[in-house]
Amino acid sequence: MMNSKYKTIKSHAQAELVVCRSRFLGFAAQVDSAAAAHDFIKKHTAEFPDATHCCWAYKTGFPDNPQEHSSDAGEPSGTAGRPILGAISHYNLQNVVIVVVRYFGGIKLGIRGLIEAYAAAARSAIENAVIIEKLPMISFNIRISYPLFDIIKHEVKKNGGTIDNPTFEKDISCKISIPKNIAEPFRDELRAKGVILTKQ
Repeated sequence: MMNSKYKTIKSHAQAELVVCRSRFLGFAAQVDSAAAAHDFIKKHTAEFPDATHCCWAYKTGFPDNPQEHSSDAGEPSGTAGRPILGAISHYNLQNVVIVVVRYFGGIKLGIRGLIEAYAAAARSAIENAVIIEKLPMISFNIRISYPLFDIIKHEVKKNGGTIDNPTFEKDISCKISIPKNIAEPFRDELRAKGVILTKQ
């Protein structure tokens, strides 16, 4: 099960919706951790300081540490965060955060109207995204000599992984993300080549 592909979105997406003169801006992104989700939330909350509400929800940490949280951010309880989270679940997505920013237009929407508006803004952001399938990944840090770097980079890419945050000093330090189902044999292969695995 843990080696099965899951659905997420490729990158950032957004949408705009006007309901009874209230303006709803939906922003969605792929995130791999709760910390990354909260960074995204803080960024958009700061970007719209004059907004009436900045409500949000996320599902992240899949598959090893799945978490989901939501916030109504001052709207009546259950009218914003849960509908946004429901939109993520409706599309069966993992590792996604959505922020919906609202500018009040002078007409109260009522409980049902708010639920429908926040859900619609979240769904619109998802529908404007590219939905992809990914294998669960595992990440670890390595230290590697310069002559081996291009060889390992090729092996990582060939196996559907990525190399992030390389630091070029005496040796090269970086983070490798690799599909979980091949992580153990791949780490053994790295060790056999003289690559040092370091603590995260």
